[in-house]
Amino acid sequence: MIALIHIKKTAGKTLKHIMRCAYGAAHCDVKRWADDADVFSAADLKRLKRINPWLASIAGHSVRSTSDIDQGVADLRFYTFLRDPIKRAVSQYQYSVAQSRCREGAFDQWIARDSYRNVQTTTIAGVADAHAAIAEIESRIAFVGLMERFDESLALMQDALELPLFTPLTRRVNAAGDQRIRDALLADDAAMQAVHDANLEDQKVFDYVLREVYPRQQKAATRVSVGANGTASAGRATRQYNRRFFTNGLYRYAVYKPAVALWRGIG
Repeated sequence: MIALIHIKKTAGKTLKHIMRCAYGAAHCDVKRWADDADVFSAADLKRLKRINPWLASIAGHSVRSTSDIDQGVADLRFYTFLRDPIKRAVSQYQYSVAQSRCREGAFDQWIARDSYRNVQTTTIAGVADAHAAIAEIESRIAFVGLMERFDESLALMQDALELPLFTPLTRRVNAAGDQRIRDALLADDAAMQAVHDANLEDQKVFDYVLREVYPRQQKAATRVSVGANGTASAGRATRQYNRRFFTNGLYRYAVYKPAVALWRGIG
């Protein structure tokens, strides 16, 4: 089984779309079964497998390699995608404004909140500590992709996780159309310094992956075609959806979400 640690604004929705197309009902975008839980747990996975015994892929913001989830399955392999920390933070601020979670012009208050600082490191390690996140990557996470090298990362991921080779049926999902807020923030020197200061640990982790982990994954790949420029690609199919995608949707809305809601109601 594979498990995506979905870090906000790192193409996670696109990755989940790809997995729905590749795995159908054998993929699940998981939720915590208890409202007050912090992460998706081994107990949650056990409950999920009772209603989905063919499960082969999970993804979600609550999926963590630091949890006990791997106690529920012998061959669980974690993977995640990182993004340039400055670009990721700016994208999340723009998204927060667009979703009315933060008013435009309130950037100083937004960036001061711990939940928006060193997001990638905290998601991976549970704390804003680059050394802890790097240790987690080296010991527990089987593959780390880069949003900036997305197509190549998809190809390398299939090799590293020993997945059946497939051509993704997708374009970018959840990409912002209006970049006005992003552009204004990028032009503000004081704001950009604040973004930099808020992501020092993330920058260390990103630089380490770019320098050490990603080249190692490139060299280890054996089943993907590497071009003369040293890059590989899984390619892109022309269609956005397939039959497995709709099978996944039927399972998600007819079985999984009602089961979680029922459990929470009973609990």
